[in-house]
Amino acid sequence: MIELNFQAEFEMAKGSDEYNKLVKKLPKVFVGEVERMSNLIKILCMAAKKCMQDKKLYMGPWRRHKYMQAKWLGPCERNPSTKSPLSIGSFSERIITKPKSKVSMLTIELLEKLPTLHCSAVEVV
Repeated sequence: MIELNFQAEFEMAKGSDEYNKLVKKLPKVFVGEVERMSNLIKILCMAAKKCMQDKKLYMGPWRRHKYMQAKWLGPCERNPSTKSPLSIGSFSERIITKPKSKVSMLTIELLEKLPTLHCSAVEVV
């Protein structure tokens, strides 16, 4: 696993001194095995939870263990399509179906006045 901004992911503005010291010990760039990252995430999320409970502050869901674990260690799902994006069928469908244009009252008013507007060129010296 490689995470370029690992330390910053755990920084908190209202973190306790103990928690901030723990975060400062983290590498700024993490390069390591998945198991090591999993252990670090667990330790830091537990420390963040304790810190927030001690200060009686709300802990956002983006700081919880389950979210952090899913962020880095969640399954990578890719859905390969059976059709090529450049296949003839999909290309012809894109040509035939035109996107619907959105019309607002401003557009209609502008289109009505546009033929009557005349612009003259002014030469600036």
